[in-house]
Amino acid sequence: MRKDKEYIFQLRREGKSYRQIQKETGVSRATLGAWFKGVPWSKHLSQEHIAKNLGASKERMERMNMVRKLKLQYQYALIEKEAEKEYEIFKRESLFWAGLMIYAGEGDKRSKNLLRISNADFYIHRIFLAFLRKYLKPKENTIKYCLILYPDLDETVCKNEWVHQLSADQNQFHKTQVIQGKEAVKRLQYGVGMSIIPNTSLKRKVLKWLSLAEKENFE
Repeated sequence: MRKDKEYIFQLRREGKSYRQIQKETGVSRATLGAWFKGVPWSKHLSQEHIAKNLGASKERMERMNMVRKLKLQYQYALIEKEAEKEYEIFKRESLFWAGLMIYAGEGDKRSKNLLRISNADFYIHRIFLAFLRKYLKPKENTIKYCLILYPDLDETVCKNEWVHQLSADQNQFHKTQVIQGKEAVKRLQYGVGMSIIPNTSLKRKVLKWLSLAEKENFE
């Protein structure tokens, strides 16, 4: 029997954790676990240490989340400040207003991170994409598309036409959404297209431009 075993048991009775005892005596946690296995008061201490560690972990996570939230708020404040300066420059350009008004009418304003418009006309998407590329400069591989089709439309034909009209790539298209029903009139020959960029910072910038546009005096 180890001479220090009694001392180790005394440390355990004082509420020391396996980690603390190992650090002080050099006895491995595996050995400590074997020694204290089945000892009721030691098991109770283990449960207390687990609860304490969980509480500490939760507190650390809450602090980390708070720091992350503050960093994001600061970052978004900088983005909106930059958007104000850019607005004063861009508002003199027709493409800026064209893209902004397309988003005002066809854009998704509810989601936090998606810049997304839905429209059946190719030229609307081409204008909006030109707006994106000039004023927001997203990475080309972040631009995605999606089609909404009726069941009687051929997905391959429709997708090929959208690829051609938007100079896009097949790999940029998400899974096509098929809606139930049938067109009473063949107006949507190639379905409805969605142009999408998942980017919270760019979304906040566009929404800031829209809020500034609401106060614009056009007289």
